[in-house]
Amino acid sequence: MFSNQKELPIVTASDENYAPFLSVMIRTLLEHTNKMTPIHFYIIDDDLSMESKRKLEQTVQLYSTKAVIEFMTVNKETYKDFLVSDHITTTAYYRISLPKTFKNSGYERILYIDADTFILDDVTKLYQTDLNNKTIGAIIDPGQTKALARLGIDSKDYYFNSGVMVIDIKRWNQRKITEKTIDYLKNNSDKIIFHDQDALNAVLYEDWTQIHPRWNMQSSLITDKHPAPTLYHKKLYAEGRANPAIVHFTGHDKPWNTLTGHPFQDAYMKVLQESVFEKVVNVR
Repeated sequence: MFSNQKELPIVTASDENYAPFLSVMIRTLLEHTNKMTPIHFYIIDDDLSMESKRKLEQTVQLYSTKAVIEFMTVNKETYKDFLVSDHITTTAYYRISLPKTFKNSGYERILYIDADTFILDDVTKLYQTDLNNKTIGAIIDPGQTKALARLGIDSKDYYFNSGVMVIDIKRWNQRKITEKTIDYLKNNSDKIIFHDQDALNAVLYEDWTQIHPRWNMQSSLITDKHPAPTLYHKKLYAEGRANPAIVHFTGHDKPWNTLTGHPFQDAYMKVLQESVFEKVVNVR
């Protein structure tokens, strides 16, 4: 089992456009975490403005006296030629470099959470999950459960969503996951559809622990869009819908643009409109 760590390292990434939405993740995480828990937010900075950084710092200060925020960079040149889309920018690839960056940090593990999430429970419980001697803990991606075959991988393992991951830093670096993932991206561009997530799955298959879906209730899980691969997973999906811990607005449709009918979009927009990013008040 994982030995409790005094400080909780939360890692995410954001560009300028996502800064207001990151503030929602930060606020809701702080509101649902024990007020006495020291939290260190590490933000991979993809050209955030000084004003946005100031507002993110202000958000942390408004909702916690125990949390700090730090902005960090990775080598952008490594990822500049990889596939992007209308809702996945190069920023998403930066998580691949995280464990190497934290190699000498003193942390045993880090918790990565995408910026487009809405937190409804204390993530300390997620952070302390037993990884069962695997490199990461993650949540199944309901729309891609059998996608390993598409990636050229002969395995019956399922495919995970990379938007929420508990990462064992030492094991990741010992197994050279960053290097292997970058190599896969360079050598298999014809197989890549879902960006860094595809590559991470191609490298980490059979080396990840399935965490309860409630910790990454992706939009397709919330709407029950895809059938569960087993009756057991069907039960887990239903439990997640009944009691989500992290709502993840995956896909192009977001609360601030074209999303409709999502049970948490109104609650999300209320928090967004209360944020220090005044310009997003009338975003819809």
